Amino acid sequence: MRPLQAQLRRWIILFSVLGLWSSDALAQGDTGFLRGQGKVDIALSFNRDTYRDFWVSRQRREMSAVGRVTRDSYTIFTAVGILDDLDFQASASYTGSTTSAHPLEKSAAGYSREDDFQDLTAGFKFRPLSFEAGPGEASVLFAPAVKLPLASYEDDGVTAIGDGQSDYRARIIAHYGFNNGIFVSVESGYDIRDGRPKDEIPLNITAGVTVAELVTIMPFYQNVNSLGGYNIGEGSFPGIEEDYERLGLATFIRITENFGLSASWRTTVRGVLVRSKNTGDVEGFSVGLVLRF
Repeated sequence: MRPLQAQLRRWIILFSVLGLWSSDALAQGDTGFLRGQGKVDIALSFNRDTYRDFWVSRQRREMSAVGRVTRDSYTIFTAVGILDDLDFQASASYTGSTTSAHPLEKSAAGYSREDDFQDLTAGFKFRPLSFEAGPGEASVLFAPAVKLPLASYEDDGVTAIGDGQSDYRARIIAHYGFNNGIFVSVESGYDIRDGRPKDEIPLNITAGVTVAELVTIMPFYQNVNSLGGYNIGEGSFPGIEEDYERLGLATFIRITENFGLSASWRTTVRGVLVRSKNTGDVEGFSVGLVLRF
């Protein structure tokens, strides 16, 4: 293998998966629903993301030297209704990451399994505006939040479980609920990233419909646009530029008024608004329990 090719492969192995973990485990986007004063939701979930192919710049390639990368997270999420128009929300995860590469290759390349507490995300969701509009109700919400690492975990290897930095998020949500129960929420804003990764602009769109007051079905779209950085092979982590679009489907099944089950699936696509760039070609799923008090 020529020296340039060997160097590119080394950068790919080290950095192609790192930007993948900069988002939340349940990267689905928020909606315009609030809990209501005195109500508390607690969700416990298992989340798995996995991939073998990845994007170097905007070209998809197979990372045969690493094999399949798998990341599992155990996440707790809680939302507390402080007022009818104000929620406090927080989530935290314990995460493990590994590859399917041969043990000797893992040892030689230095990408052993990693397990540790990952990140804490906490913030508020406030609804200052709500009004009747046509066959439903429209509302606007603000959702400032902060993401902080919970431990000094590995953040610069193939099996890194996170980016090891703090984010300061200014988000706004536009929500419309039809009288028949169908809804659409659009979330966007600006994320300040405290470190070498450039700031980013997220866009999350979630639609939903409830069937027989028992099952809610929610297709969703996620877009993350990093505002600069290196391509893989041109600079060191964590300064790479990661852009991606993902599509997914989530469901929620109400068992009782206080208990439900959740599940979701997501996949990375080439992209139209922001073509996937310097990221893993991820497919993932989540399953969980939801309690309400």
